[in-house]
Amino acid sequence: MGVLTIIGYGVGLIVLGIGLVKLYFKMVAGVCKSKRRIDGQVAIITGANSGIGYETAKELARRGAKVILACRSMDTAEKAAAKIRSTTGNRQAVAKKLDLSSLQSVREFCRDILKEESRLDIIVNNAGVAGLRRTVDSDGMELHFTTNHFGPFLMTNMLLGLMKKGKQGRIISVSSLAHKWTKELDLDNLNSEKKWEPKLLYARTKLANILFMKELSRRLQAAGLNGILANAVNPGGVQTAIFRHARKAFKYMIMVSQFFFKTPYEGAQPSVHLCVSEDVEGKSGLYWTDCKISTPSKLAEDKDLAQRLWERSAQIVKLAPEEYHLN
Repeated sequence: MGVLTIIGYGVGLIVLGIGLVKLYFKMVAGVCKSKRRIDGQVAIITGANSGIGYETAKELARRGAKVILACRSMDTAEKAAAKIRSTTGNRQAVAKKLDLSSLQSVREFCRDILKEESRLDIIVNNAGVAGLRRTVDSDGMELHFTTNHFGPFLMTNMLLGLMKKGKQGRIISVSSLAHKWTKELDLDNLNSEKKWEPKLLYARTKLANILFMKELSRRLQAAGLNGILANAVNPGGVQTAIFRHARKAFKYMIMVSQFFFKTPYEGAQPSVHLCVSEDVEGKSGLYWTDCKISTPSKLAEDKDLAQRLWERSAQIVKLAPEEYHLN
């Protein structure tokens, strides 16, 4: 057997192996099996101009909902909304300006929604950033934690009053398996006040997403609002641009591994499942993967930490009494 033949067999086995791994990931990916329509409902999806957010918005529009694409870039958001209107036939896909890294922008967005909408049924906290250099604004707000946690925390609280009117609703925060990378969450360092730890920053924001949903669920139930469900979801590895700002070595690793990742459509399926599926009724404060309840890290199950994170977050964003609706 010649050298070229041996090399050919080797390359063939490698290609076959890669193909089998990709096929395996396709087979285990969760799919929303519910056919339920949600005509008349109103949904807000952050970061819906591309990736998972766009596919989630498109699917909810296809099922009859009014979808509000809450995005930082109005140019790309308007184009995404127009494409959704064209592909679904649903004319109620609209773009609205929201920069989650700015608490002022969050408050302006929420005030507009409260003026313009008479109901709210779904909130998908989907937008996120990763791998950025250290950036702190004039108010001392660190970009990663503000975009991934503080912004969604403030927005969700401000809009709960509108959702309470219907006594039903679903709130979803898109987390990540990356939350398991960290073994601590220093509540006195959420804005990197004491130490900048870029390798763990994204993981800690994703941990905060889960803790937020767990504490929100507890507070909703305590307020007698059992019809409003709050859950966190891990979409799995998805072909998105979230790590486009990461350092080169990590970015190249992500680029290579994305060959095995889900498409944005596949990555949106777990979020869609939590938005519409009948199987989710009565289930709240949970962590989901591939459309099934799964187990997060031990730290993510810490009820005391979840409560303290809420209190610290309310303090940092200066949550006013009129912005809190769970009394």
